Amino acid sequence: MRRKQVNTLGFVLSEKAGVAVVGIKTGLIMPTDDIVEVTMDAVEDIVDDGDIVCVTEAVVARSQNRYITCDELAEDVKNKLGIRSDGTVAVISPIVSRNRFALVLQAIARAVNKGRVVVQLTVPRDEVGNQVIDEEFANNRLRFKKVLRSLQEVRGNTPQMNVLIREIIAALKFQELGYSVSAIRKITGTGIADITLLDKDGRKVIAEVTFENLSGAASKAIGIGNDDNADIAMAVAVDLQAQEIAIVEATSFIAGKAQPETYKYDERQAFYEASDVITVGEIGERLFPHPVTGIDYGRMYARTIESEGAQAEIVFTNNPLAVFNFGHIDGIIIGAVHERESLKNLFLSFGTKTPMLTVQDIGPEPWGVIGSNVSDIEKGILKLLPDNADDVCDSIKDRAREKTGKDIEVLIFGDGAYKDPDTGIYELADPYPSIGCSRGLRSASLRQGAKLKLLVETMFREGHSREEIYETLRKQQPSRETLGTTPRNITGILATMADLAAGSADAGTPVVLIRNFPFKPAK
Repeated sequence: MRRKQVNTLGFVLSEKAGVAVVGIKTGLIMPTDDIVEVTMDAVEDIVDDGDIVCVTEAVVARSQNRYITCDELAEDVKNKLGIRSDGTVAVISPIVSRNRFALVLQAIARAVNKGRVVVQLTVPRDEVGNQVIDEEFANNRLRFKKVLRSLQEVRGNTPQMNVLIREIIAALKFQELGYSVSAIRKITGTGIADITLLDKDGRKVIAEVTFENLSGAASKAIGIGNDDNADIAMAVAVDLQAQEIAIVEATSFIAGKAQPETYKYDERQAFYEASDVITVGEIGERLFPHPVTGIDYGRMYARTIESEGAQAEIVFTNNPLAVFNFGHIDGIIIGAVHERESLKNLFLSFGTKTPMLTVQDIGPEPWGVIGSNVSDIEKGILKLLPDNADDVCDSIKDRAREKTGKDIEVLIFGDGAYKDPDTGIYELADPYPSIGCSRGLRSASLRQGAKLKLLVETMFREGHSREEIYETLRKQQPSRETLGTTPRNITGILATMADLAAGSADAGTPVVLIRNFPFKPAK
């Protein structure tokens, strides 16, 4: 017996096929093109009843000529915040991205080109998983600073507290010099030296810390270094009263071939006492390149601000309110995409009277600069998300009915809602995976169901036959008592499938057709 086949898009699907997702190539879509007709030209010969036609937001926005320049955005920021060119703006928890935020930040800096921009970056990653700062460095530094603050609060005249304080200050200084701190023996309970480190070349370094007897510390460090198979032994003297640190390589010092390098830390005392904040000044020359792009986004954002003439202050902290510790703030812009409203409420609950906007409030409605992308980096032009996305989808749906007689649904998709397990990056930098959809999808219920594999395995172990299991599954309806799949928004699933099929590297398939995807209207 011949198997019944369905011819779809030039290839054959068995009638047993489930959901099919296919990218469809189109010609170049330009500003002023009619996206409704462009979409219909691509799918009119192949659509069928129940199909879902997905169009990437990028070409819809392009057809609508949805662009804004940095000059226009800077003017919008000034007007909406009521800020002068010599004012200070705090930018809260933005994602770190050349494509998504660098030009937005440039426009903000242009609005206060004679003032300052304070950028608060979350530690160690932004809200979509991009590395902002090395996790081990950040965790160690913040932990050392918290311990230091606690010790300073309780030390009184206890000499042992001063011993621990000296060692933590020495560890903080070593971090600034580019070393990675592996252990502080009296704090972490590991290592046999006061401090165990790795230098920039990965060599093991041990350090002994003293108050004033540098020679004694050097001799002790050499002995411990030999016992601990260290590559380098260092001696450190920390003078808490003079707020000075002297560091020297122990073997050369004992041989009379080296003198200690002395550092004043009085100006850094405030940094050390800010236990939930790391500043660029504390990092020194250390770089934190993104594991995929190789960009140190903190430094890139600083350069972006300074290129407009404004002063840059980059603050690494998970406490957004810490920006108020860096001088008077004339305006606040919440840079986060998904956490923008909760962060806004945090500042309001704190009682701030400072004018405040989110990234949805700057630029044109409905989304502002959320989901914007670089269109021309040299000319400073951003492409925005589409306008009237639901209406566009309804127009395509109605046009399909008019031209083909088929009843389809339409969706405009942005970033898919998935997390890359290798990089830890959550791809969703748009507000939602679906930017808009036609009326049938707008009324769709959440997708949910019973876990098929669990039911089959349970019933098999209970002795049911294949036919009995099949009949039970056919009648099974998910309930609160049934272990089911996590309910999900239909449009989020569809948009994510479309984004994965279309690809984010401009594969030339801005239209995606999804077939055999069942959904029900909401009750």
